[in-house]
Amino acid sequence: MSIPPIFIALEGLDGAGTTTQGNRLRHWLLALGRTVLLTREPSDGPVGALIRRILKGQPGEFDPSALALLFAADRLDHLASEIRPSLAAGQDVISDRYVLSSLSYQSLGGNLDWVRILNQRAPAADFTLFLDVPPQTCIQRLASRGNDRELFERLDTLDEVRRLYLDLVGEMRPGQDVALIDGTLPVEQVTEAIRQALGDRFGLG
Repeated sequence: MSIPPIFIALEGLDGAGTTTQGNRLRHWLLALGRTVLLTREPSDGPVGALIRRILKGQPGEFDPSALALLFAADRLDHLASEIRPSLAAGQDVISDRYVLSSLSYQSLGGNLDWVRILNQRAPAADFTLFLDVPPQTCIQRLASRGNDRELFERLDTLDEVRRLYLDLVGEMRPGQDVALIDGTLPVEQVTEAIRQALGDRFGLG
């Protein structure tokens, strides 16, 4: 039986390995004979480009509530320009970050309900993969890359973001809506855990 297009969200702290695993997941799905769009948030659209500048500290201090609004706007544009058209064309979609990122990162000030309202027009992904990695490990990985730190890449911030992520994942249906993956495992083992979760949920593989 043919498996319909699947919308997969990859989530995790900065440095958790979502980009690496997104690429590996895309290649696996292609090898299964499926067509795949690998995309990301912030998106490559105009609002996403602005967000990336802000995360790098340009042009300076930026109001957190305004940033939450920008993320929600970018998501709606991303859905309209890439995600929905690709799914309608029969492609699987892998998004490196989606709604859970906003609910975790943009609710740091305690405004989770408001961030939920901002994102209520964004449909849930068919399946979410949360790569769980301790913040200290993420900081070490980020430092090894030699890149300048972005807005949220501080140990105390990532500690709180991870707590919010785990609370949100705990509200979802394990195995049906979400899989929690140990992102501290070697890359190949993380990849295999992701494949197993998708195989169990959708019969892939």
